[in-house]
Amino acid sequence: MGIVVKELQLDINKAMSICVRNGVKVYPVPIGRLFAVEVDRKSGIKRYDSLVSGKEVAAAVRKTYIAFAKLILKQEQDANNTDS
Repeated sequence: MGIVVKELQLDINKAMSICVRNGVKVYPVPIGRLFAVEVDRKSGIKRYDSLVSGKEVAAAVRKTYIAFAKLILKQEQDANNTDS
């Protein structure tokens, strides 16, 4: 039985753990008074165009970590399904 990623609820601690173990780092980058979210992966660094304020930056980083953790889990699930 695999994990159903669509219904999976991850907290930030679990999401960060999954990301860091898979070489994904998410962090804010200051641009003037605002922040961009940058993702450092094995395939390169991606900076998102949308800018957030200092009050919103923690939520943006949290959402990005959770989204990437779900993507990693889905890729692992798909790899396990093709191996079977």
